[in-house]
Amino acid sequence: MGVRRAVETTLDVIQNADTGVSTFGPLIHNPQVLNLLGERGVKVLKDIPEEESGTVIIRAHGVPPVQKEKLRMAGAKVKDATCPHVVRVQVIIRKYLKQGYGTVIIGDRNHAEVEGLMGFAGDRGQVVSNSEDVEKLQLESPYIIVSQTTQDETVFEELSSLVLDKFPGGRVFNTICDATHKRQEEVRILCRNVEAMVVVGGKNSANTQRLAEIAEGMGCPVFLVETEEELDLESLAKFDCVGVTAGASTPTWMINRVVRILEAIPSKDESRLKYTASKLLWLLLATNIYVSLAGGALTYTAEILQNNVPRVSHFLISFFYLFAMHNLNRFTDRKLQKFNDPLRALFYEKYRCTLLVAVALSLALALTLVFEHGIKQFLFLSCMIVFGVLYSVQVIPKSLIPNIRVRGLKEIPGSKTFLVAVAWGFVTTLLPSWRGSQNPDLLTLAVLLFVMLLVFVRNALIDVFEVQGDRIVGRETLPVFIGEKKTLQILNIIMLLLVVMLLIIPLTGLMAVTGFWLLPGIAYIFGLTQLYVKGKVSHGPKLEFWLDSVFPLLAGLAWLSHIYR
Repeated sequence: MGVRRAVETTLDVIQNADTGVSTFGPLIHNPQVLNLLGERGVKVLKDIPEEESGTVIIRAHGVPPVQKEKLRMAGAKVKDATCPHVVRVQVIIRKYLKQGYGTVIIGDRNHAEVEGLMGFAGDRGQVVSNSEDVEKLQLESPYIIVSQTTQDETVFEELSSLVLDKFPGGRVFNTICDATHKRQEEVRILCRNVEAMVVVGGKNSANTQRLAEIAEGMGCPVFLVETEEELDLESLAKFDCVGVTAGASTPTWMINRVVRILEAIPSKDESRLKYTASKLLWLLLATNIYVSLAGGALTYTAEILQNNVPRVSHFLISFFYLFAMHNLNRFTDRKLQKFNDPLRALFYEKYRCTLLVAVALSLALALTLVFEHGIKQFLFLSCMIVFGVLYSVQVIPKSLIPNIRVRGLKEIPGSKTFLVAVAWGFVTTLLPSWRGSQNPDLLTLAVLLFVMLLVFVRNALIDVFEVQGDRIVGRETLPVFIGEKKTLQILNIIMLLLVVMLLIIPLTGLMAVTGFWLLPGIAYIFGLTQLYVKGKVSHGPKLEFWLDSVFPLLAGLAWLSHIYR
């Protein structure tokens, strides 16, 4: 929590600051995250300058109060991102110092957090890192014992007992962060059920090293890596079951990258058929073929809801258009893909030319098919394609960028979620129902609204899954702009509205009675959302597959309703 809070605080400051942004010391102990922040203009101050006009962020580990005051005196706007658990330890030390207590801090002597805590303890503070330090202690009562928040629980208990034995009467405060304690216990449990452990985190992170030490102590072979590129795939392939844990400074997207690579390694007992099926599914997702098929399925559903006869050409127009647009979008989001799905990013780099040819061919086929339906439909789809291409291009004049802070349509907060829903609605519902000079009727508009709301939910959920990568690269999706919690609340309201639409609109004649049959589909997507919120499923190809499967499910329900009507 503290690390995530520090990074998100920094990202918020970057977004809103008019002047330079710096951190006093490394914000967290993770070089990859620090490099990413550096790419966005965040500097690291090693010393307090005589003058500083920008915003200086206090690192998650905290700093001595004297240093914070010096930063303010230098003219800096100070933003404190100290972890609340560390603040609690600072408060305890300050409170008892006023009452005349000395302080023993059990932790790593040169760790940034411990140095900050010593600033609060003053000349009455001492650090204990091992039993030798206990022997050197010189204490006078009264005194308190606190812990570095990421200390090993077992080490803290052993060292605090030694201190109490030598100097009875001290007051002990176990200030180890709950998350640290739970993670250490979970590593011990996990080690009993796996053959090896992969620990992900910065090599300079004390708590990451501690997790590796605990796993080694449990007799597990340990692979300590900062990124997925450091994985020893040859050695890991020898194991059937591998556990993964990570240090407190390791962001979720980095853990996911390691997990994705590990999942791609076939186990010794995995059948050839299962491995081939898994690879085929991944390929369908990576090339956006599956999501395009899902769009075609939605076209079928929309036509049934309008009492129209489904046509293969309508399915193909939707498929080819969505295939082209989604792949173009992936190409322009290559930096984001490196965070959320490194395997897909590598795939796009390797087959770049092939995919671009496939995109061009798909657009040509879509335009050829739609031309047979009329010149107006052809021009309409052409405009949609042009708009889709311009969406990812810098179209705002450079002179206006400093004032509106966006360089193109893509950078307008929340625009992707809304505009993609509109594009899906137009190509799956409006275009197939447009015949000659006949304008869309109320039935088409009602189905169009239903489809756009449904696709909006799908897009917003994808954005929720990828929110960390979006924040890091500065992408203003809806969850980044208003927060994950508010986004999910909005989606729950929309899903409730979809249910109401399916219950009421068919009764008005503005939607076929097929609408009643689609209710399980809405229940499906709501259930999937709840499973994600409760942590029962994690972001990855499988979740993406299950999310997009709502559209074939709805098509199947629509087909059944048509058969039994």
